[in-house]
Amino acid sequence: MIFSFGFGQRAYSQIDRNQLALADSLFKANRLLRAEKIYVSHLKTKPRDSENIKLKLAYIAKAKNDWLKELYYLSSIQATNARPEISKRLEEIGEKQGLNGFKMSLWDQIYWLYFKFFPFLLGFLLLIALYGAGILTYSVFQKKVIRTSQFTYLILYIAFIGLFANFPGFLNYGIITRDKSYMRDFPSSAAPVERLLKKGNRINYWFTRDIWVYSLIESQQGYVKEDDFLPIN
Repeated sequence: MIFSFGFGQRAYSQIDRNQLALADSLFKANRLLRAEKIYVSHLKTKPRDSENIKLKLAYIAKAKNDWLKELYYLSSIQATNARPEISKRLEEIGEKQGLNGFKMSLWDQIYWLYFKFFPFLLGFLLLIALYGAGILTYSVFQKKVIRTSQFTYLILYIAFIGLFANFPGFLNYGIITRDKSYMRDFPSSAAPVERLLKKGNRINYWFTRDIWVYSLIESQQGYVKEDDFLPIN
């Protein structure tokens, strides 16, 4: 049974590779609509395979003059691997369409540095943690007195490393897909409108209350209907 399952997995993997190879050939031949269908279906079944495919889908969307899909795919890449060239293209689309939330800022530059140097920074932080753990372990073997605060500091430091490593996961982005959406003061259709959002605006969002999502755009907070936007990551 186990061998049959493994064989099935390899067969599906081979089919996926063949399909992607076909999509790449269609893409190079400028048969973009057929390539798009294969790329999209592959993203649905294996969403983590993704950055190169999303770049190609963004290119296809640009060729079709579908700026909303281009925004979506580029923003999806930006959420997990921010780069200056993608930020610049997002800013260009935002300016052309009169959208908020895409202008490059100091925060974007910090984000680029985070992704560029993440492996080195994480390795450095882990070395410090190992050094601290080694000192405490040595002290235990030497039967030296260890203060509770030393263990507390080490645990807090390891927790910080965990937060640092998972930092992008705390930044949930979404693209408004309706022509007109309302950010409200509290989660109700009767609540005062804090801001009018147009198609393509990018928001940060956190938690859901019924059909409403607590969101942020350009330092303004409020509730947006869950059906009014498409989550990016």
